[in-house]
Amino acid sequence: MSEVTGNTYFVYGRECGDVLTEVEGSQYASLVDPVPIDDFIQIKTAGELDRVVVCGSTDEIKQILKKASDEGFSVAFFPQKNQNTLRSTFQIPKGTEEALKVALENKPNHLDLLYADNRIVLWGALVGDAPPLTYSSAVYRQSSFRERYHLLIDAFRKLKHLKQNKIKLVTAKKQEINTAACGVVIIEHDNHTGASSLLKKYLSVSDGKLSALLLSPASTMDYLYYLYVSLFKKSKNSSLPDSVGFIKSESLRIESSPPLEVMIDGEKVAQTPVEFEVRKRAVQLVATEQFWAEINKESSDKETLKLSRLPVTSEEVSYVQDTLPFFTHASEDRYRDLFAELRKQGKTESTYVTLMFLSTILATVGLFLNSASVVIGAMLLAPLMQPIVSASMGVLRSDRGLLFGAMRTVLTGVLIALFSAAAIALMLPLENLTDEISARLSPSLLDLMVALVSGVAAAYAQNNRNIVGSLAGVSIAVALVPPLATAGIGLGWMNLYVFYQAFLLFITNFVGIVFAASLTFLVLGFAPIKRAKKGLTYALSSSLIVAIPLYLSFTTMAFDSRILSALEQKEYLVSGKKVQIENIVLKHADVLIVKCDFVVQEALSHDELAQFKQTLQAEINTPVTLEVVQRIRF
Repeated sequence: MSEVTGNTYFVYGRECGDVLTEVEGSQYASLVDPVPIDDFIQIKTAGELDRVVVCGSTDEIKQILKKASDEGFSVAFFPQKNQNTLRSTFQIPKGTEEALKVALENKPNHLDLLYADNRIVLWGALVGDAPPLTYSSAVYRQSSFRERYHLLIDAFRKLKHLKQNKIKLVTAKKQEINTAACGVVIIEHDNHTGASSLLKKYLSVSDGKLSALLLSPASTMDYLYYLYVSLFKKSKNSSLPDSVGFIKSESLRIESSPPLEVMIDGEKVAQTPVEFEVRKRAVQLVATEQFWAEINKESSDKETLKLSRLPVTSEEVSYVQDTLPFFTHASEDRYRDLFAELRKQGKTESTYVTLMFLSTILATVGLFLNSASVVIGAMLLAPLMQPIVSASMGVLRSDRGLLFGAMRTVLTGVLIALFSAAAIALMLPLENLTDEISARLSPSLLDLMVALVSGVAAAYAQNNRNIVGSLAGVSIAVALVPPLATAGIGLGWMNLYVFYQAFLLFITNFVGIVFAASLTFLVLGFAPIKRAKKGLTYALSSSLIVAIPLYLSFTTMAFDSRILSALEQKEYLVSGKKVQIENIVLKHADVLIVKCDFVVQEALSHDELAQFKQTLQAEINTPVTLEVVQRIRF
């Protein structure tokens, strides 16, 4: 075995013939001694006096690193053309001359080495799967929108195979963490992946610690949000996405159930359990100043654990195992507190009955007075929204006790409102349709949309104690008692049309709120989709049935809007006389009746009115009957 002193070697692997030719043709050829890697392994070096520029496969480079760690000589990497990850990780210039200049002229610095079960990890290891944390091209804040889009598509493809697994982690200081995750990424320094882009402020090449990121989305929706944050969101703060946990320690043992594949530098090498450790300042590396400047941070003896958003209870861990649920599972505390509140709100109590009487009386009087402010006051006072939200949860979870209790309370409120308003209508000698009453007699699909949005808002507010006061605003938006009061007035007048139209508006609000609130509770994690499917199907079917008359009403509304926009504030010329149309009212019968005022300078004759009618019918393509009042302006 030969012994050499103070040499600079160019150690090349079996597939580096082209690179060797380039080196031998460079201006630095005389400064290096080319040696095949198999021969160099047999050489006993002079430790710190020697420098090695290595070109080879990942395994060959690791052989040289191990030897450098044992014997103390410094190492520089010279990538092959297809070793883009190696080049980007260690900031190596692309040109042969530039790369050799760095390798031969720059001073070496100490670099920690990461090991997995005594195997050197050159740039990163993966346990399980954690897209897009492992994507080497994902330096997110520098990549183009197109690159991020392709990463997003790739991550979407992996979604159907992504699942949580029970994982046990033990740190160097014997801290034990039991959680569930799809995968764990372990790195020691910036390897220009998604993981390192999230951890730049924590990374160091000589602090003796590894960094581990745990991808643990609680649901498919949680994972999709994590993708958005990771790939597209540009934030000034450095906080991790909620689905990602972080550990920084000198070592980390990982166990899992079932066993997970372990990949080191992109190659499958083992299964869990696996132990990672960092050997501090294990090798001297020659690299660019940019490499050292970016990741040479101060070291600390403290371990760092950021795991507050990861599942920790046995309930949470068991819920997210197997395939990811579509929606996040609500915690046991949230579930217990909300259900206690909803069961209380679903009961018929004296307070509820009293408020229903008072709000109905207020609404009915406000309708007769044509006072919007009084009607709004009745909306605020009405307690109907709370049992309807309780019924929504009963529908979602097929909870008969909760559903039937809430429905009894709703039905009690409906009967109180109808008969109270009917009694007031019978007592008052008034039978004119005010604007406030008429406003409740034309329900359409727009009202269903309002009910759906209100249902979402009501469920969300009910789930969040900080904004539960917003239920009052939701009650104003959806207006439950005024339609019931209007329907009661219709009963008192024995007017079936008024009763039907107003009660249809209430039913529209009711089914819209129940369906939307149920769906919102599902998204918030209060029932698995399998359990919620039956109740949601019933709620959706009811909404679709109600939507049929609403659609017919909406088409009529759209037709009237078209006619009004064609006629209002428009001047016509009839036999040389200018005609301006105002105060148009449309009435639907066998033939459309158009009631309006003609503002003219000279009254139109019967023949001229007939001529105008023909012109109007041709313009709107609809037969009409005219009821005209002529107002002469002079």
